[in-house]
Amino acid sequence: MTRTMIFALLSLTAASAAQAGLQLGERPISRSEVIATVKKQFAVMDLNHDGGISPDEFEAYREKQAAMPDQGRGLTRIGRSWFERSDVDGDGRVTLSEAQGRPLELFDMADANRDGVASVAEQSVAALFVK
Repeated sequence: MTRTMIFALLSLTAASAAQAGLQLGERPISRSEVIATVKKQFAVMDLNHDGGISPDEFEAYREKQAAMPDQGRGLTRIGRSWFERSDVDGDGRVTLSEAQGRPLELFDMADANRDGVASVAEQSVAALFVK
């Protein structure tokens, strides 16, 4: 696993824990929590609720992030290349399925024993690659 992929995975999986008031490494994080986090963030980004994120909706979300006190540098931060990476079929919009693809791929790589949970130990091992 590359250092970048581990960092992205830890950022996403930690998002679920952060929403519950926990920090990465404090408790196991399930695959279903990652899915729920992506769904929640997708719903916020999909301003017209048509089931897809357009480039304009993506930019509006990025502007909203920039206006946050931490400038969107939290655990659920969406980077500027998110849209291009997520629009797998190149149709100019990101569906929920596309938005979930990469985070789940990264989660599955960290879930070493394939039990659907990134244990504290698995999170600790993955964190070694970030430092």
